Amino acid sequence: MNLLFGRKPGPAHIPGDRIVPLHFFEKSPLVQGNNFAVSLVFDDVLDPEKLRESLEGLVKREGWQRLGGRLRKNAAGEIEWHIPAEFTAERPAIAFAHIDHGMSAASHPAASKIPQPSTWPAVLGDPDNLADLAWEAGYQPGGISDYLTSDRPVLGLRVNSFTDKTIVVLQWQHVAFDALGMQYVVAGWSSMLWGKTEQIPTPCGFDTDPFDAMAKGSRPITEQHVLSDKRVGFGGLLQWGLGYGVDMLVRAKENRMVCIPETYWRVQLDKALEELRAEAIAKGEDVSKVFLTENDILTAWTIRCIVNSMEMNSDRTVATSIAMSLRKAFEGDLIPPSDEHPYVGNAYGWANVLVKAGDVSSKPLSWLARQVRRAINEQGTREQHEAYHDMVRTSYSGLPVIVFGDGTMAQIGFSNWSKAGLFDLDFAPARKTAKGDVPCRPSYVQENHGPIKPADGWFIFGKDEKGNYWSSACRVKGQWAKFQAQIDDDFKDA
Repeated sequence: MNLLFGRKPGPAHIPGDRIVPLHFFEKSPLVQGNNFAVSLVFDDVLDPEKLRESLEGLVKREGWQRLGGRLRKNAAGEIEWHIPAEFTAERPAIAFAHIDHGMSAASHPAASKIPQPSTWPAVLGDPDNLADLAWEAGYQPGGISDYLTSDRPVLGLRVNSFTDKTIVVLQWQHVAFDALGMQYVVAGWSSMLWGKTEQIPTPCGFDTDPFDAMAKGSRPITEQHVLSDKRVGFGGLLQWGLGYGVDMLVRAKENRMVCIPETYWRVQLDKALEELRAEAIAKGEDVSKVFLTENDILTAWTIRCIVNSMEMNSDRTVATSIAMSLRKAFEGDLIPPSDEHPYVGNAYGWANVLVKAGDVSSKPLSWLARQVRRAINEQGTREQHEAYHDMVRTSYSGLPVIVFGDGTMAQIGFSNWSKAGLFDLDFAPARKTAKGDVPCRPSYVQENHGPIKPADGWFIFGKDEKGNYWSSACRVKGQWAKFQAQIDDDFKDA
């Protein structure tokens, strides 16, 4: 029947494989709909075998084997994990490919387009220019279905060697882990490379789903979500979906990197903190409680650039969804402490910021950054995460998220990878030519993913050694030029 309708049948089940059902978060179409490839550019020549052996060694360790698992459908059509009882040359722990290009990166048509840091905020190269280095040439990610028709591990490593650089690509299906789960993976990989295996914790078990109670609603919620009265109704969802859905699925988009140097974002952060402290003094409030992170100011600045560049009606709602890990909120409850047994998987929620476009344009950046920080603080508690996912579970829409705002709002999303520490990795033991105690850190980081690519879905990758922050997004074609013009105006004013 599969052959009759042109569908490739799945591989045979292997006796002895450890079969584990997917967890709650792994069943989401937002997760199953995306395959990821994160590219780490090192300005050194690295040994691909050392990189492979250390990552394979991590996956073979007790508690980490799920990352070498395969994905299969059972007789009921449900996707489940099939984890080999033993990893062998025929069924390796990771998918691996090494491509020796035999030339300098500058001589390669794709590698020569790696963006270089700018001295002021700037829209730089297209991450898709490096797609044929991140994936097999010509590959277009198709989501989890790509893993159901082969015996392919969910984790892959692709090493591109040049005479002066190495582009190390970590590939994975999103069911394997989220951004904070990636933190534990790359940290464990680095420890294996350095021979510091005693520093690698054993992840918490994956035979049972620690978030099952929240998924099934067997534990009653203790409070309502703070934005429950801002939930979009059916008519609003239809109106919003027709607008945002067309942007995401129909209209042409362009993918770009943005570099924000420390000389710019540091000034913005210091100014915002100064304004908020002055405001606290004027109101007789405790100045010591004024707090913003670097990512708060970057998120606020990006929102403002988007809003101002699009010349929105001042009354239009701007809805920003910020992905958050559930780990901190549920440690000691549903999951053990991360420093003892980290949860290497998917465990995420959302902080939602609702503001008016007119306020974004007219009020200081400190005001918007505080709205971002307030949303994260208020909606990042255990009780609020439970209230949110209770709404998801009982929603009439069937969507994996709750939409707050109204039908005509502008939607922006953020996934912050800073805590994954990608720019902090030191792969010095993999150097082919030793350089003493000099660290070997990525000079550039980007990601490619697909097939789901929401418009204005932003990734913040973190801060490189020079203090530059890097981010990227897919935007509707034509909007990037306006975004750069807005950046230029901001820079002149600053």
